Amino acid sequence: MKERVIVSTELFQWLNQQTDLTSNQVDLVDGFVFMLQKMNKHGSIRLIGKRKVHPRFWRTHDKTFGYRLMGKKKKTQIALLYQFYVDVAFAEGLVFTEDESIQLTDRGKIYLKMHREDQLETLFQHIW
Repeated sequence: MKERVIVSTELFQWLNQQTDLTSNQVDLVDGFVFMLQKMNKHGSIRLIGKRKVHPRFWRTHDKTFGYRLMGKKKKTQIALLYQFYVDVAFAEGLVFTEDESIQLTDRGKIYLKMHREDQLETLFQHIW
């Protein structure tokens, strides 16, 4: 049985604000895949705590997607969206920790090769 991912109401509100009902693009899956691809590329990413990826990792994410979730005043606070990504990755067995780092599993590499619709469905299973 997969572990449960807790989704905060603040994350739902933020996602609703980001939604463009006239667009077919869903940033949610793009951001999640971007995170996994970056982990795959670098091999391992530093953690601060048990399941908190170092804030420096998210800076590129913020710039790429224009979210501005990791401002200077929020250095130690991990944005809800980014923590949701990490929690889903663990729940799905896409990542594992070793020492003080997070790495992609073989299952994570398979996820990256899946069709976009299937990738999105995986994320939605943790929201609804």
